[in-house]
Amino acid sequence: MKKKESFSLTFIYLLMIAGFLCGLIISRIVDLSSVTALDSLLTTVNQNSDTYAYFVSQFVIGIIFILFIFFLGTSVIGIPAIAFVLFTRGVQIGFSCVLFVATYQLKGILGILLALLPQVLLDIAAIVIVAVFSIECSTHLLYCTLNPMKMNAKDYVNRGLTHLLLAFVFVLIGSYLKSTLILKLIELFNLI
Repeated sequence: MKKKESFSLTFIYLLMIAGFLCGLIISRIVDLSSVTALDSLLTTVNQNSDTYAYFVSQFVIGIIFILFIFFLGTSVIGIPAIAFVLFTRGVQIGFSCVLFVATYQLKGILGILLALLPQVLLDIAAIVIVAVFSIECSTHLLYCTLNPMKMNAKDYVNRGLTHLLLAFVFVLIGSYLKSTLILKLIELFNLI
């Protein structure tokens, strides 16, 4: 692993962990009784739902999100924007974990492991793959802007497409699992 990639990964993980911790803190500040309506969104599975339509919607949402992060990396202001997106994703995960535990007490930990963790891990994998490249590309663009240096565009396009394709594969797998296995795990969680 290159030094730049190692720095980018550390930056991404620190942002996600800081966001997660802020999500935990924010959930302590917010009155959780006012968000009890959200608990039904955590574990409600419509038995008549079309899994194919759900798969397609999850896939499209995932692809749009990955493309958004990717295109943020093609600008000089990409680093702060990507940092904000990663931080808010961490906040969402932290808040969701607290909501599970607040709603279901000890059973909520099982809900996190069954319903939340599998889909979050695949989403994070896709986000990290694209965010590493986007941060490196944005950093290099900033460096080329400030210093009279040519950018090897062909190399960056090839690397970018490789990262993007790999992230798309993770989004595809994650979307499939969300529309099949995760729905079954949520149903299992509701039976417990």
